[in-house]
Amino acid sequence: MASSVQNRKSALNAEESQGGTKLMQRLLLGRVALITGSSRGIGKGCAQVFLDQGAKIVINGRDEGVCRETYQVITKNGGDAIICPADITNKEEVNKMISDTIDAFGHIDIVVNNAGTSRDALIHKMSDSLFRFIMDLNLKGTHIVTQAILPEFTKENRRDEFKKIINFSSVTGISGNLGQTNYAMAKSGIIAYSKACARELCLERINVNVVAPGFIETRMTAAKKPGDTLGMPQAVRNLAISSIPFSRGGRGGLPHHVGNVALFLASNLSDWVTGQTFTVDGGSYI
Repeated sequence: MASSVQNRKSALNAEESQGGTKLMQRLLLGRVALITGSSRGIGKGCAQVFLDQGAKIVINGRDEGVCRETYQVITKNGGDAIICPADITNKEEVNKMISDTIDAFGHIDIVVNNAGTSRDALIHKMSDSLFRFIMDLNLKGTHIVTQAILPEFTKENRRDEFKKIINFSSVTGISGNLGQTNYAMAKSGIIAYSKACARELCLERINVNVVAPGFIETRMTAAKKPGDTLGMPQAVRNLAISSIPFSRGGRGGLPHHVGNVALFLASNLSDWVTGQTFTVDGGSYI
């Protein structure tokens, strides 16, 4: 009995290390996916999952050097990807990113609006510039990329194809969180924005859905050291992880846990799904 339990644990650990996607193969073969903010964190995890499933990937971030490092990592076992450094709050840079992608791959099938960040402060200490920065990057950036892809997604010869837009919110956009009024407002706005887009674009067969991650291991949730801009105090981190029923070993969720849900929404498995929000939180907000 003990041996059987140990074998099962080993199998589960092996599956987790592979992202769990060995259960399904090549769901995105021939598809082209543009994933904003995919040079790091959750976006990078999504890029790896999509690449493993046969997609051609656009790696995006503001830092070209980090984009190149990510390219080397996720393509080491093969796969087709390009890098397109761009600031998603800049319309000209976004339009160029889309143009460069079409030049490289001929078309785009999937857009993942993942790029975003948080900068925390209590309400009475929230500066206008900090508030505006978070709103611009998380909410306005999502709109700019969505608007820019529509000429490609609404071409007459593509009317019968399902095209996918996956917008990233957060459980904070559903539940709110102390010190994150700016972030909560932006992420809640993404859910409302996505529902409106889903209604507006459904006749074009454009699926618009939302992924709302909980506590996922990234730079934003790492233990904060003196001088760090991102991260959180260890005590806050411990408290957050203790509230996750699925957590083990003092660790939150991993980027590929989110990537696997995004994979479903990017594939034909979700063709009859639009305007929905999927939380990926390990059971924190049931």
